[in-house]
Amino acid sequence: MRIDRRQTTHNFEKQNLVTVRDRTGTYDFYKCSLCGLTGKQYFMGIVTVSDRIKSTSAMCPKSKIPQRIRITQCRAIGKAFDNLTPGSVHDVIETPEGELARLSGVWVMGVGEPVKVLVDEYEEE
Repeated sequence: MRIDRRQTTHNFEKQNLVTVRDRTGTYDFYKCSLCGLTGKQYFMGIVTVSDRIKSTSAMCPKSKIPQRIRITQCRAIGKAFDNLTPGSVHDVIETPEGELARLSGVWVMGVGEPVKVLVDEYEEE
């Protein structure tokens, strides 16, 4: 399974000083400082973890859900996202029924409906 470091709540830290080279290619070892998940980064920003790990591990189970967020950027398009401007502050709401919780972001109230803000589009307030 591949995890994009920009789209996850894992706090991956590089474990080796020098990039490793072997018959499989060149890579760096990464480990989440919160939950201990380990993987190898073959491509910039993408950590590959064992296929035995469930796909729900894309989000760190030990990371805390923020109560308020500040928008840094919003790439979404649509009327519901009009209030998500850079610098605006929003309260995090419960995941709407029928949606997946904690996979790649948090939910806030958009214009008239809940919207998801991705991990790389906000910072904790």
